[in-house]
Amino acid sequence: MVSQQFDTPCVEEKETDVIVSEDEIGIGIPQIPFDLFVKKTRKSIRFTDAFQNLVYQSTASQHQHHGNRRHVLHDVSGNTLLSLFRSHDGSWKGLKGDGLREELLFKVERTLNTFSKAEFNVILTGDSTFTMRGCCFWRTCTIYKEDKSLVAQTNLMYTLGFRKHFVSRSKFRVTIFPGFADYTLVAGLILVLFEGRK
Repeated sequence: MVSQQFDTPCVEEKETDVIVSEDEIGIGIPQIPFDLFVKKTRKSIRFTDAFQNLVYQSTASQHQHHGNRRHVLHDVSGNTLLSLFRSHDGSWKGLKGDGLREELLFKVERTLNTFSKAEFNVILTGDSTFTMRGCCFWRTCTIYKEDKSLVAQTNLMYTLGFRKHFVSRSKFRVTIFPGFADYTLVAGLILVLFEGRK
């Protein structure tokens, strides 16, 4: 038997340059929600990831430079990322690092404070604004951009089983939505929500 060989036509492949902009692929911008799990104690607030790895931790101390209480957000290595200072009028300043250089990142003004609801206006450097609404008792908090798109939202956690029941209010989850990558800012605003209710 003689095997037949068929000549297949040779197709010349042309290389085409595909140019994709950063806007199209969203370089550096998360495309899926990111969860931080928050645990509040009497002395600090801890933020962990889904694998219970520590991401941020807060401490509070008296600060001589500003003359009032300072709330500090640290990373895993203990480096100071953010310092929060409360003014006498109830507003807050978020300063980069230890706060000594006065590098302002954002300012928070409380616009509403009742037992069931608190509302804050967040002014970032560059004049963009956020709105934060929530209830500290129920650990509810929603952060919006100017265009009303969601930045982050908290949820109480619960266990699954024969009887569903909520975990203690000292533990809850913060979901940061796609399109926003500044997790440190969100963690700082959660600190303001807890301390700003007073």
